[in-house]
Amino acid sequence: MDAKMKGMIMAGMMALSIVLGAMAIFSNEWLTEEEEGVVDNTGLSNKMMVMDAGDSDTCDAMIPLYEAMMEDATVECDGAEMTLIIGLGDLCEMLDSDEEAGEDADDCEAAATAGTMGQIGMWGGVVFALLATLMLVLPMAGVDAMGAIPEMGQKVISWGAGGLMLLGMAAWYLMLPEGDSSAAMGVWMAVGAAVLGLAAAAMDQFMPADE
Repeated sequence: MDAKMKGMIMAGMMALSIVLGAMAIFSNEWLTEEEEGVVDNTGLSNKMMVMDAGDSDTCDAMIPLYEAMMEDATVECDGAEMTLIIGLGDLCEMLDSDEEAGEDADDCEAAATAGTMGQIGMWGGVVFALLATLMLVLPMAGVDAMGAIPEMGQKVISWGAGGLMLLGMAAWYLMLPEGDSSAAMGVWMAVGAAVLGLAAAAMDQFMPADE
């Protein structure tokens, strides 16, 4: 494999890492749990509940009720299926004001803190992946804008893309409250983004290119 082909493959892997990482950050489905016909999904910053209202008229009629109970929530109906999305911070504030919330309020605070740590790691990884992509792509276009970065800095950026994503996921997982939820699509997208970032860095360091 010549150096140009190697660079193109690495750039493609880093670019895909950016896309998957960004999709994971904004996904509302990192954890999922189904109970009594309600699918409860939790992302890094939002809680999303999906339920069957029975029919479209009933669903539409229920929207004002949920909006009154959760002022900061977004409630929509797709036929008989109702989707409610609320920020974890807003949900925690609502639970904190409810004296009977108890453990639910504590779990919400833990999930919000875990989500914040996960976002920090994931955003850091996405930024490093973007820098790594620019380091690979710009020289191909004859632009030496990233040439001032020392070799050690380039290695840190390359390994940091996937490394920070993994660190963010680990911090998120360790800080989560106990529960029966299972991993959902957001987690797998984040894992894919981290693996691609680390694979590109490993390819750069351990796979020599033909002259």
